[in-house]
Amino acid sequence: LSRALDDLKKFKPDLVAVSAGFDAYARDPLAQETLEAEDFYWLGQSIRKIGIPAFSILEGGYSKGLPELILAYLKGLEGK
Repeated sequence: LSRALDDLKKFKPDLVAVSAGFDAYARDPLAQETLEAEDFYWLGQSIRKIGIPAFSILEGGYSKGLPELILAYLKGLEGK
């Protein structure tokens, strides 16, 4: 992921579209990934720090923790 963010910095697009899937959450019932809420916060924060306008579209995420994950991601985007 860090590599993709570095590529974005080099490419410098006018706008970044983010397919914001939360099924990579460690407790998602349909996936077997390892991300936690702080990882989604980091992702939002990293996108903000690039300084390129971005928008996000909600994709997958099937755990009961989905609202918390979305909030963490949005707080990272906002810088809070």
